[in-house]
Amino acid sequence: MKRNILLLSLIITILVSCSKDFLSVNETNPNSPSSVPPGLLLTSALNSTVRNINMNLDLTDPINPVRRGFDFVYLWYGQWSISQGYSQPTNLTQYNLFNRNYQDNWRENYLTAGNFDYIEKASQNANSQNYLAIAKIMKAFIFHIMVDCYGNIPYTDAFKASDSNFKPNYDKDQLIYEDLIKQLDDAKILIANASLTAENPSKYDVMFNGDMNKWIKFANTLKLRILMHQTAMSGRIDSYIKPSISTIKTEQFIGVGESAMVKPGYSKSEGKQNPFWEVFFKSDDTKQADAATYYFAGSDAVDFYTGTNDPRGLKFFAPYKGTSIGGNYFGAKLLKNATETSPIGEGLLKAFDQQGIILTDFESLFLQAEAAYYGIITGDAKALYESAVKQSFVYLGLSLGQASEYLGQQNIEVNYDLAPNKQQLILTQKWAALNGITPYEIWTDYRRTGFPNFIHFTEDGNKKNPTPPVRLLYPQTELQYNSAAVLAQGTINVFTSKIFWQSN
Repeated sequence: MKRNILLLSLIITILVSCSKDFLSVNETNPNSPSSVPPGLLLTSALNSTVRNINMNLDLTDPINPVRRGFDFVYLWYGQWSISQGYSQPTNLTQYNLFNRNYQDNWRENYLTAGNFDYIEKASQNANSQNYLAIAKIMKAFIFHIMVDCYGNIPYTDAFKASDSNFKPNYDKDQLIYEDLIKQLDDAKILIANASLTAENPSKYDVMFNGDMNKWIKFANTLKLRILMHQTAMSGRIDSYIKPSISTIKTEQFIGVGESAMVKPGYSKSEGKQNPFWEVFFKSDDTKQADAATYYFAGSDAVDFYTGTNDPRGLKFFAPYKGTSIGGNYFGAKLLKNATETSPIGEGLLKAFDQQGIILTDFESLFLQAEAAYYGIITGDAKALYESAVKQSFVYLGLSLGQASEYLGQQNIEVNYDLAPNKQQLILTQKWAALNGITPYEIWTDYRRTGFPNFIHFTEDGNKKNPTPPVRLLYPQTELQYNSAAVLAQGTINVFTSKIFWQSN
């Protein structure tokens, strides 16, 4: 019997978090949460995770619109632009961030991490080991994104707050990362050693349908992602990364056709469609003017797709005429007319019920390709790279034959054998593949490597820095409710206060 998952998500959020009290950092903690089975909350938390890592735009104030999510990455890194006819968002074009910008990212991610923490605490008996493992994995997923955005954050104390002490201390970013690796390893052990009577979460697991082997692969891939973020740190590969990943083989990562996708049963009604789709389309299939006519192609992405004869360009972006796609550089003073530029295309906007992305098979394969290039894992870097590109084609609705033809070009930006810098090739193609799909990894890859190296950063003459910020500011709500802990982190500068793994 089909479950109305999205309605369930709303009910669970009300029951467990009292809208935003029990599990929200620095909110009032009620005396006792409602008792909710871990399975019911798992569905809601997975759905919330997808919603948090997508984007939401409110253009009530078109000059400084309210933004949630990670649209800034697509704009800053050459993939998207703002359409002609709209006022450019000056806080983004000028890299002039404030504490109020994207503060919902903080609140919503902590709320969702808190829901997984509740599952973890409610799953301490032998029959709940699978739920316990999933909760650990998903908390690691959320917290590594938070570290990548903010550096030091509340972690150890985040969900220990009481009525008399609701001001958690901040942990060092590197120590959090290292503990996340331990949590992922513990989760895999829990799954491997689960008793025969342990409940399988298939009824509520809207990502892997209770396939615990895929949860192990997801944990391994997330572990690899966290470790690869640290490759630019001096001596880190040999001293920490290789020993941490040495026992995992390529077949134990997410492979072809094994993407981590949430499938909660989206329906064609307001608030219940796929969250990315709903940014652009209403439930009656008419366009959301606040996004469908607002976000258009970025010139760097258009130039790359057209310059490498990449058919994915016509999937990422809709042609404005025939097979022509066009874009603008972000922050440009003079913008091309909307009739000469391309909106977001059908490869990204598939349908109201398209699956919600957590981690795709092609991102996993790109991670493995880069790791194999470094000698961090065993495997054929070229084969993994080519498989990643092929799966990107498949996701967008193109054929493997088209992918093979593309990879066979005598072009150093495509052909692995011809590329003089293999890492640059892998990461540039990863940037091209993750357009509109996984924004925070695009931001992280650039910060740790400097690739792609051809981005035209904002053309706004009043920009505060030549290149984009390397982090977000702590939200205004934290300054208001937990000021001592925030001030203890020192003076934060969005251009110089780097996350611990950064080199660029």
